[in-house]
Amino acid sequence: MPLILATDVDGTITDKNRRLSLKAARLLRKLQEMKVVVILVSSHAFPAVSTLADYLGINYIIAETGVCGGSPWKPLFVRHIKNREVVLESLIKHNFTPTESNSFRLGDIAVYPPKNMTIDDALILLDKIVKEFDLDYTYSGFAIHIFPRGVNKGWGLRTLLECIKTNGPIIVLGDGENDIPLFEKADLAITSIESPKKLRDAADIIMPFNSIDTTLYTLEIIERFIKLRKIPDLDLLKQVLTSE
Repeated sequence: MPLILATDVDGTITDKNRRLSLKAARLLRKLQEMKVVVILVSSHAFPAVSTLADYLGINYIIAETGVCGGSPWKPLFVRHIKNREVVLESLIKHNFTPTESNSFRLGDIAVYPPKNMTIDDALILLDKIVKEFDLDYTYSGFAIHIFPRGVNKGWGLRTLLECIKTNGPIIVLGDGENDIPLFEKADLAITSIESPKKLRDAADIIMPFNSIDTTLYTLEIIERFIKLRKIPDLDLLKQVLTSE
């Protein structure tokens, strides 16, 4: 069974300004060449994640917080919002602003909170709106993402693996609370000491670095580990990650 590596994008293989770590990109490409099933996971629009994966040479993606996934430009599944335009009209009526990427999204809706409203107050208001449509939502730190109830990054990972008929030990990297469902599907979930407490509580390993250094360190160790052992042993890998 192949090793599966699913990594969040924003804040995990990029810095806080969304600048991609070129070293992380090289390591992910190298791991894929070593037969690791590498999956980029993001709340960004399917075309945006497709473009990134296309240029990096990564074969699989999950986008829009799990709503859709597949290969770059080739969605294998999409979970649509019913009455999407009606939902969007209701959001705009309550002063939520669609993000610049919203019209390019395949399944979810992404909005900015109303101006002059804190994110906490915006989420309280949003909760009342989405209940009417049986939808769920999450805040990624960049925007609010709205999608069918029951969908999340973990659901997207499970669905993608079913579509490509692949199973194996799963390692996950993430930095935000919307990565918690992804961590729940992992055999080994790794995050940074800087991540939110709820995500740290869901992790198997909390590295004492910032997010990007956590990613680079983890990818380097995995690469060295596979070169030496060929067959992934997650218990031993966990020992190595936490002992060096």
